[in-house]
Amino acid sequence: MDAATEEAVAAGAAAGILGGMFVFFAIFGLIFFVLLVIAYWKMFTKAGVEGWKSIIPVYNTYTLYKLVWNVQNFWIYLGLTIVTYLFSGINSDGSNVFLSILTVVAGIALLVWIVRANIATAKAYGKGTGFAVGLTLLPNIFTLILGFGDARYVGPQEA
Repeated sequence: MDAATEEAVAAGAAAGILGGMFVFFAIFGLIFFVLLVIAYWKMFTKAGVEGWKSIIPVYNTYTLYKLVWNVQNFWIYLGLTIVTYLFSGINSDGSNVFLSILTVVAGIALLVWIVRANIATAKAYGKGTGFAVGLTLLPNIFTLILGFGDARYVGPQEA
């Protein structure tokens, strides 16, 4: 076998390995996504809300805020999200220092708001602050635990 043939075989093997890895991770990601959809569905039904509301983007977050906190806090979350992404998009090259500072401030405020929402979610499902830390650091895993675990919806609690 000459050098060109060996290189072609090696390139084909590498492409096959990369393709196999892509398929594996795509299937794993799809399965995990489906499990998350089911977990959110179960979280909503535990709270007495129709499960289909969990699969509509933005509306699912609105409904979750309504269940665990209040609707006004959802509008603050949505506003902070829009402002953060708008400022970061407008100032994507970082040339405007003022917009950079506003982006960082809005991003920190959004992070604080997400942590507060996670605390409210944990408490509304009868869990403590430690569980809220898990929802913040590993949201998908702890959402699966809320959906498939023994958590019971107890309603909004004082955060």
